[in-house]
Amino acid sequence: MRAAEAFEGKHESTQRTRTTVLRFPEGLIGFGECRNFVLIEEEDISPFRRLQSTDRVDVGFFVLDPEYVRRNFLSLVSESDWESVGLADPDAKRVLVICRLGSTLAQSTGNLQAPLIVNDATRTGRQVILGNEYISCRQPLFQSVRRNNGYPSV
Repeated sequence: MRAAEAFEGKHESTQRTRTTVLRFPEGLIGFGECRNFVLIEEEDISPFRRLQSTDRVDVGFFVLDPEYVRRNFLSLVSESDWESVGLADPDAKRVLVICRLGSTLAQSTGNLQAPLIVNDATRTGRQVILGNEYISCRQPLFQSVRRNNGYPSV
């Protein structure tokens, strides 16, 4: 299935779709007016998910758990960032990265430098900027996985 078809929902599927409503009170970088989103999980685009704005129907993203690309990614997010989303339970941490799917898997990238952190207990999130020189806003997604025999890079 083409990425555009998956994003626009232009396919027939008998699978179950799981949705979660998320709120980003500050909006996202470049989309400050977009504060309410639905996270859509579908088997046929896994491991990706769709993050669709409910404030603007023309704004949506493919997102991915960054652990697919880099091991221990959660450790890159500071405790003060987690506190900013009211995190009390460490098990309620969720991180997503916005992805750009290229015409081939090798051309697909993720913004690991500005991940979305979410407190799953309150479903509230925030986009943060990580000051790590070893990650990129255009991090290749599949190059790292291939090089490590299917495991995320270190």
